[in-house]
Amino acid sequence: MTTTVIIIKIIFWLSLFLIFWSYFGYLISLKIISFFYRRKTVREDTTPAISLIITAYNEEARICKKLDNTLALDYPPQNLEIIVVSDGSSDRTEEIVRTYADRGVKLLAIPERHGKHYGQGRGIRMAQNEIVILTDATTFLKEDALKKIVRNFADPKIGCVSGEDRIETADGGTDGEGIYVRYEMKLRALESRVGSLVGVSGCFFAMRKNLSVDWIDDMSSDFYTPIVAFLHGYRAVLESEAIGYYTVLKKPEKEFERKVRTVVHGFEVLFKFKKILNPLKYGTYSLQMLSHKLDRWLVPFWLIFLLTMNILLIDQGLLYLIFLAGQVVFYLLALTAYLIPGIQNIIIFKIPLFFVMVNLSILLAWHYYLTGRKFVTWESTKR
Repeated sequence: MTTTVIIIKIIFWLSLFLIFWSYFGYLISLKIISFFYRRKTVREDTTPAISLIITAYNEEARICKKLDNTLALDYPPQNLEIIVVSDGSSDRTEEIVRTYADRGVKLLAIPERHGKHYGQGRGIRMAQNEIVILTDATTFLKEDALKKIVRNFADPKIGCVSGEDRIETADGGTDGEGIYVRYEMKLRALESRVGSLVGVSGCFFAMRKNLSVDWIDDMSSDFYTPIVAFLHGYRAVLESEAIGYYTVLKKPEKEFERKVRTVVHGFEVLFKFKKILNPLKYGTYSLQMLSHKLDRWLVPFWLIFLLTMNILLIDQGLLYLIFLAGQVVFYLLALTAYLIPGIQNIIIFKIPLFFVMVNLSILLAWHYYLTGRKFVTWESTKR
């Protein structure tokens, strides 16, 4: 066996391992660790004064439903401050919000668009309470969601709490995105159990207001806030009973664009806080970040290496031939599903298509990030 073949085999098996680790190995390791080690979170069923901030841009079609949902939540009205931040809306969003003023809803109208995270920061400045909850106009909360999420702040070591996402398609079924979200929630539950979250729900999470001194107007708060919490000595945890619902329509191109934006934002945060990737200084939290984020975002490259090396190893035995056949079949299933939308709900086509689209979106996100393209303002997904 030549040195070249040995190097090709090393790249092949290392790529395969890193793909497996990203999607399965990391989760399995957390599961095993959780049998032997769990970090306790003190929870108390109290209802402290809190501020709920809703960010919106041109949401005239849904803002009434969102506010009605918010006002119907099981939380003492006298302890709930509701702030709607309109990020330069040009439709009737602000006019509609003003009709809720007599029910305690406050409007912060920003004249020009600056982006969701800018709006969140301004809303936090306006908030009068020390516990702040951030949510989107497209996310609808379960009746007891606020009580469940704030009970974690009875623990002085908790700085940030993620709600649990629930997603379904417009027709009530579950698509690839829904399967992926359930997987992510499982992963967050395990991270929360043994350590601290590396990311929280972008559409529903809570934080201590004192963490907003490090607020960044043009970066994803759902990613950097748990990092900031960790750097300040706090933990970020998942509250699996604080549930936020949202619906995804069957518009693959829009979901693809949303994923690209999300990953680009993720790169911006990760490389701003790149020091957190040093396990010699930040221990297991760094390993979580490397596994859950960086390795996940490198999977498209591992897939390219895996296929390329596999082709070069086709004459190295039956095992490599089987691996190559498996990859070809997998990608053909994804391509077939893409070309024939009518079969996309069949599981054998759904999973390969979703997996390929996710990794293509990450690959495109790398291109945008490395060429300096930014996504500051946002168009909410028309759900």
